[in-house]
Amino acid sequence: MGEPRRMTLHLGNAAIRSDNDAADDLYQAGLREQAAGRLDAAIALFDRAMSLRPEFPEALCSGGYILQTKGHAAAALAFYDRALSLKPDYAVAWFNRGCLLMAHKNYEAALESFDQACALKPGDANFYCNRGAALVSVGRAAEAAEDQKRALALKPDFIKAALNLGNALMRLGAYAGARDAYRRAIELKADYASGFAGLGIALKELGQFSEALEAFDEALRLEPDSDEALANKGCLQLLLGNFAAGWEGYEHRWFKGQRLTLISSAKFDLRAPATLAGRKILVVNDHGLGDTIQFFRYIVLLAEAGAEVTFACPAKMWRLLDSSGAKVAWRDDKDQSGDFDATLSLSSLPRACETRLETIPAPAPYLRAEPDRVAHWRARMSGEGVKIGLCWSGSSDFRVDPRRSIPPVHLAPLAELPNARFFSLQKEDVASPFPKALEGRLIRFDGIDSGPDAFIDTAAIMANLDLVVTCDTSIAHLAGALGRPVWVALKHIPEWRWMHARADSPWYPTMRLFRCADGDDWTALFNEMTPEIRRKFPG
Repeated sequence: MGEPRRMTLHLGNAAIRSDNDAADDLYQAGLREQAAGRLDAAIALFDRAMSLRPEFPEALCSGGYILQTKGHAAAALAFYDRALSLKPDYAVAWFNRGCLLMAHKNYEAALESFDQACALKPGDANFYCNRGAALVSVGRAAEAAEDQKRALALKPDFIKAALNLGNALMRLGAYAGARDAYRRAIELKADYASGFAGLGIALKELGQFSEALEAFDEALRLEPDSDEALANKGCLQLLLGNFAAGWEGYEHRWFKGQRLTLISSAKFDLRAPATLAGRKILVVNDHGLGDTIQFFRYIVLLAEAGAEVTFACPAKMWRLLDSSGAKVAWRDDKDQSGDFDATLSLSSLPRACETRLETIPAPAPYLRAEPDRVAHWRARMSGEGVKIGLCWSGSSDFRVDPRRSIPPVHLAPLAELPNARFFSLQKEDVASPFPKALEGRLIRFDGIDSGPDAFIDTAAIMANLDLVVTCDTSIAHLAGALGRPVWVALKHIPEWRWMHARADSPWYPTMRLFRCADGDDWTALFNEMTPEIRRKFPG
């Protein structure tokens, strides 16, 4: 993303002094001080200029930039707004205002400012580059890619626009185009660590794993503490089964300043319970609900070994997780107070337990549905036929990989199962066209898990199903943790936890994995799955 602009105004020497002339001279002197890095002196000169000419938008804009640089966001915004009230067509002020709002994650407002800047000065590559960054941040990746292309057309050697184009194309799933954009950034700047990190991510999604690892290694040679390169290399190593190295990289999954806990040096030997007895451990939930369910197994094992485990996680999960029977103290997910022998994030427990591919703890079940709810749903689901639960869509948050979800039209091959009864496990009805052949056979229940506790009804429904068919979402983890038969439909290169080229999951013994071929043809996947259901569940 481009930097906010300083406004430079060139004026000739005036023969006769006036307040306006003096204000201009003070302003120019302020710009010189600013260029020399003497910001306090610069802002003092701008203030003097504005005392002589209160309606001085250029001085207000430059003053706002200095205030922004010094971390005074509210004052900087007030300066920009005042400048724009005096000069509404001031493109640089709109641009600087957008940069300020972007820095404070006010993306929609930033986009409005960048829209104004681009409309006023359509030949500025920086304006398009920054607007593209804002568009990605609000989930409008296709438009973002077009803006980065405009920026590159105006300025072919614009390194940041090439990188941002790659980022936008990654969001669109256009991995080959993203790879080419990152390579363009590297051609423009051979020592560009971010370019190599982006290239590694794109190559991983294209299934070019060796080349991806080489790109990550080059990024880390250039910038050894790059969290982006460390984390993504770690995820690729986990995908390929290299857990020893992968967990170390995975510890960098949070950008600086966003970690919920520090990286912990704690180690827990689950094979030696005596070393864990009495240890006070605070575990902090750090990801989505699927991760919570997947990694909760470690809390169960630590508690069974005699550790005193406190779990800080969303209260809506307590009731479900408590079905494990483990002795756990629950607290709000933002509460890290108290003295503990170790404090660490939930997703860091596999590393702390030195988990390797061959030692993944896979107890099944380690969660249980409540008997009274199972009976309630058994009565509502009574009838003949193979009972299949369907979940085709995960989180609607565009920041979560949307390509894990399955457009329901691709479920059509399941209609070839004449004796099957289909039950929706979607808590939120997804506004996508459903195959007509299945629509009339899909049973939807209103009010599933409408109370304060998550997954209580869903777990009970699963207990009455013969099979759960789901995309990569929390439903897959819940079914696996309950020990229910579950078949997961995955995109060609899935998230690391599903590993590579396996039909089973070492995390869940009752799970079977179906993978799209290159190109993510979901209909082909369900054409493969349907006869397997017929064979396994003849009804």
